[in-house]
Amino acid sequence: MCQVQGEDLIRALKRFKSLAKQDLLASERTNDPPFWRTHAEARRKEYTRLIQLVEDSGVEKACVYALERYKQKRANHTQERHPEQEGSRQALELFFTIIGSSPGRLGKWLQERNVTLEIPKDALFDQETPLVLEQV
Repeated sequence: MCQVQGEDLIRALKRFKSLAKQDLLASERTNDPPFWRTHAEARRKEYTRLIQLVEDSGVEKACVYALERYKQKRANHTQERHPEQEGSRQALELFFTIIGSSPGRLGKWLQERNVTLEIPKDALFDQETPLVLEQV
């Protein structure tokens, strides 16, 4: 199912991360700068987590993380617009596109392989420094 090699996946995720950084810088020119800044920052953080997981634990662990985070985001979905949740969800959906799968197919594939569907505890790094605070 995860037919993308680790190096190729990291390269793609780094490219999407750089696009999120560009969007962050361009957010000031939108009609709602705080929303789009937060949206881009959430995407950048999600890509950082995924890159770290692929490098440290492999593609399969990153797939487990992405699937579980995506399920959490869908369970917490409300009618209100939340830029952080929307940005994170968009990054996860692009991850599924990169690996050539959907959340449903990925879940079935992982179950067939008897992979534990649990987010690795070291996958959540909320202590990351937001790019907005970094000097660009």
